[in-house]
Amino acid sequence: MTRFKSFDLSLFIVLALVMLITRSHSLSQFVHLPETSLATFFVAGFYIRSRLAMPALFLLGFAIDLVVINYMGISNFCFTPAYWMLLPAYGVMWGAGRMAAHKFGASLASLPAIITTVCVAAFISNLFSSGGFYFLGGRFDDPSLSGFLPRIARYFPGTLLSTVTWTGVAAVCHIVAASIVSGQNMVSRK
Repeated sequence: MTRFKSFDLSLFIVLALVMLITRSHSLSQFVHLPETSLATFFVAGFYIRSRLAMPALFLLGFAIDLVVINYMGISNFCFTPAYWMLLPAYGVMWGAGRMAAHKFGASLASLPAIITTVCVAAFISNLFSSGGFYFLGGRFDDPSLSGFLPRIARYFPGTLLSTVTWTGVAAVCHIVAASIVSGQNMVSRK
């Protein structure tokens, strides 16, 4: 049991660091990395058993946003009362990760189902975050469905690409770690 808690903490720290680097755009002067938040919540939901990880990651994202807005000169345009729609948006990704872990498990055979789950969850999450911003953020005059649909077509493909890419990076890390553990187990049996 302790080993799993240690794994959860280690993974949480890695996910938090990656989110910190990409969400703050702290490496932008060198390279622009796509933001990892949606993938982070999915991966955390998939692997981390503690339910405290979801609110902790949300609070980390909130803290990062406050710092970059107040101290790094990033625009506060997206920081509106609709910001709180990120809670259900990230909750969808977290829940999808938990559901995928329970229903599909971590195997190569389950990869198509997991990819589909990531894509569907990212779309629903986008409806909460982008839809919340568009309809509740107070930045658009007379928001309407006909005004929102083009925004989905414009912004969702990039969000999906980033989410699938970062989730794929996590899958590759899983495969590498599993092969290392498998190799160590084979050596210890000899």
